[in-house]
Amino acid sequence: MRALLLQAYRAHERDLIRFLARRLSCMTTARDLAHDLYVKLHDLEPPAELRHEKAYLFRMAANLAADHQRSTARRGALLAEVQSFLADSPERRTPEQIVAARQEVEAMRRVVEGLPELSRRIFRLNRFEGRSQREIAALLGVSQTTVENHMRKVLSRLTEARTAADSGGDGA
Repeated sequence: MRALLLQAYRAHERDLIRFLARRLSCMTTARDLAHDLYVKLHDLEPPAELRHEKAYLFRMAANLAADHQRSTARRGALLAEVQSFLADSPERRTPEQIVAARQEVEAMRRVVEGLPELSRRIFRLNRFEGRSQREIAALLGVSQTTVENHMRKVLSRLTEARTAADSGGDGA
């Protein structure tokens, strides 16, 4: 079944890229997501009774596009929040805001320090050194899927900690 999906992917690759480009308004991102789809097909255990390979591929592509858009929106909101905080002059920040920001940074640091070594390393290479997931995979000798999975878990843990802190929990 996997071979049929890979064959269908090759037959419809251009259509998939055009479909993604229309959804995302970015040809580069569309190509990246199409490549991610191809990688997923290698790792995927397809449903036993799949009758419409093309429809299945386009549904997977649509899901990847939606995930990408959600992730981009989350990053944008976080960036806007950070920029807003940084744009405020230090004189206008209240002591409560400063303490809250320090506590949040410390909670995030504890979450990162509590992660497995490989996850911490991947996170630092990506977020602090600006390396792409592809570069990290090559550097560490792991698959890009491994890097993606570690990043997904790290970001999920950070989001959980932030949500817990926002709702009155300790965030750790």
